[in-house]
Amino acid sequence: MEILLAKGVFIGYPDGTYRWREPMTRQEAALALYRLLAAYGLDKLSPEEVEKILKGVGALQKDLEAQAQSLAALQGEKEALEARVRELEAKPGADPKALEALRQRAAELEERVKALEEALKGLEAAQKALEAKRLEENLKGTEASLKALEERLKALEARPQADPKEVEALRRAQEELKGRLEALEKARSAQEEALRRLEEALKDLPEARRLAQEAQGRLQALEPRVGGLERGLKALEDRLGLLEERLGALERAQAQDRTRLQALEEEVAALKRALTPSRLPLHLGLALYRGDVDGSLYGRLFLGHDALLGPLGLRLAYEAPFAEPARGLASLDLTFRASYGDLDGYFGVGGGLYLDQTPFGQLLVGVGFRVVPNLSLFLEGHQRYLFDGQASQRSTLAFGLALRF
Repeated sequence: MEILLAKGVFIGYPDGTYRWREPMTRQEAALALYRLLAAYGLDKLSPEEVEKILKGVGALQKDLEAQAQSLAALQGEKEALEARVRELEAKPGADPKALEALRQRAAELEERVKALEEALKGLEAAQKALEAKRLEENLKGTEASLKALEERLKALEARPQADPKEVEALRRAQEELKGRLEALEKARSAQEEALRRLEEALKDLPEARRLAQEAQGRLQALEPRVGGLERGLKALEDRLGLLEERLGALERAQAQDRTRLQALEEEVAALKRALTPSRLPLHLGLALYRGDVDGSLYGRLFLGHDALLGPLGLRLAYEAPFAEPARGLASLDLTFRASYGDLDGYFGVGGGLYLDQTPFGQLLVGVGFRVVPNLSLFLEGHQRYLFDGQASQRSTLAFGLALRF
């Protein structure tokens, strides 16, 4: 208690007592609170403590404002008592006890008026000091947010290509920070104006004036920091604009690349359709040719699949003269096919056996034209090498139709 008395937090009653055991009124609590803040300052208060004390100050202000409504009545009652005292003092033979009682009553009313006025003004000064402290803490948070934004922007600038979603998120964060800074500056200016209006009312209250001066000092110290934040935010906005321009240029280049790639893909697809047209691989064919030995008319019937393994296929054929169908030959060929549009080119290598038991090897080459998707005309040549001990050869040129299914 000695420390609180030495700091002026409690100054006692006019009769020299402190009445420690009596409940404290809201007015006394308000006086003790603002004097305590004036004595010890706000530097050691955490943001959470500042918020709690601000709530307490607000609650006390509401209670005291109700009492302040009777302040005018108290003033009138005090002035009436003072006038009554002067009237009795002017009368000869006035009762000294009654006069002293009136003087004490007037002094008590004056003390109540002064205490209430001091409590209201002191609380207002404490509120401004606490709000200035809160502004200082908010500014620290804004500075930390700006630093975090600068780090994020620096990381994006270091990338070859920034993510558009991250750039958009950074722009929203920058706009939010700009709004916070504008609100801080508006609140700082409003508090400075309120403190200037309060200055005259606090000239006879040293503790409250100390709180107001501390708040004024904090607000003045905030001004250059707010300016620095505004400059930093403007620089960040400019850098972000450059990053957005770079991203826009990259996106336009990507759009051009996509257009060129799409055109190239269409060209490749068209070329692929031309070189490897979609068609059924299984085919049945019938061809006619004239034999190179006896000039007989031959027929060739074949069944093939030309896509067993990529463009490789197999073809099984039987051919014979129409005059003697039993005097024919059978063959099996490995084929390779290449296509362009409706044209098919192919060649093959294989062998077979004449029905008279003469084996042979053969080469074939042909070209086909698809009249409709499932039907084509073809012209093909065969060169056979007979293994008859005489190295005999046979050459044919056949024309026919092939049906694909």
